[in-house]
Amino acid sequence: MFKVKFADIGEGLTEGKVAEVLVKMGQEIKEGDALFFVETDKVNSEIPAPVGGKIANILISEGQEIKVGDVVIEIDDGSGAAEATPVAEVKTKNEPIEENASVVGSTPVSNDVIASRATTNTTAEVSNSGVKATPLARKIAADKKIDLSTIKGTGPHGRILVSDLDSAPVAASNASTASKTAMKSVEIDAPLSWDSIPMNGIRKATVKAMVKSHSENAAFTGMKNINITPTYEMRAMLKDGCESKGIKLTYLAFIVKAAAKVLEEMPNINVRIDAENNAILQVHNINIGIAVDTEKGLMVPVIKGANHLSVFEIANKIGELAKKARDGKLAMTEMKDATFTVSNFGSVGLDYATPIINSPESAILGVGTMTKTPIFVKDEIKAGWIMPFSMTCDHRIIDGGDAGRFLMKIENYLSNPALLLM
Repeated sequence: MFKVKFADIGEGLTEGKVAEVLVKMGQEIKEGDALFFVETDKVNSEIPAPVGGKIANILISEGQEIKVGDVVIEIDDGSGAAEATPVAEVKTKNEPIEENASVVGSTPVSNDVIASRATTNTTAEVSNSGVKATPLARKIAADKKIDLSTIKGTGPHGRILVSDLDSAPVAASNASTASKTAMKSVEIDAPLSWDSIPMNGIRKATVKAMVKSHSENAAFTGMKNINITPTYEMRAMLKDGCESKGIKLTYLAFIVKAAAKVLEEMPNINVRIDAENNAILQVHNINIGIAVDTEKGLMVPVIKGANHLSVFEIANKIGELAKKARDGKLAMTEMKDATFTVSNFGSVGLDYATPIINSPESAILGVGTMTKTPIFVKDEIKAGWIMPFSMTCDHRIIDGGDAGRFLMKIENYLSNPALLLM
């Protein structure tokens, strides 16, 4: 008998919530078949079977919170009897609705046992049978009279998740009630009031990470304006050819490649601190995280081995990972093991910022809005493109001089982008 445990998924994630159990008692499965669908603070994922065999015991249920190391399913793989494992307790019906920790956002998770859909409402019922959806999404759709057949699912195999219901039209009676509520007058001198909005999973993870970073790092930020006119001209020359091959060539691809090359030249930036042993760990891998602004919060997918990729391969990776982040489809492995992060806050109109280090990394590079401006070139004024950069480092192990040298090397590559294509 093989006991399947919820494995350590890294990135500080120690627990998850079961969104759907995908197997039944007595079902024959193969190694790699999906056992259940789990939602965590950062990502949704199907958990595969580590061995083949017959499902002997299911110790989890939909909506249940599980922790790393919990035995979740027992598989009869022919290896012999397993010790008896108590069935996980089902939460009582009267417990409050919880907020699900999910990459696709705020998902209200009821601890009620999901009953058959009976109602006394006189509104016409919507039939959602035969549509792939998680039980939680199906229950919410029933409550709001949403026709699931009109929704495109973003979960595995097209399964509809709760977040897919956000833009769905609701029944006319519900819409009318919402409209009447919105029309209520508000007294100007009324006592202070507010709505309490539960944090979604991504926001909870962000809170933890930001507090950890501010409490552990001695952060400082250095800023520099860089003339990227040569990179602007190089991109303009290559853009159409890249698009014909399905490559969206962005300035960020050049910046990530430049950062990867400088990290090779300055391994003292690609570090993390081992405070317990009073040591500095120089990481051999160059894995660059890309901060992506999504509707649900900030996600940081990782471009692994960025120093071994071309500008064009990096451009493809950025597009692929950013789309997955916004669609809530990032795999756990795509958010692990970053050694340095690039945050493009210029995309939301900021010139400068003081980006926060993504621990346990020790530095982050922020990119501001590119601006066309007059520039002196050999005592002549010409139109050019300036991009502001903000670099935050942990002063415990990276000095201001190192940050300055890093930014100057970035400037050298973006002033001579042909070096990035070699």
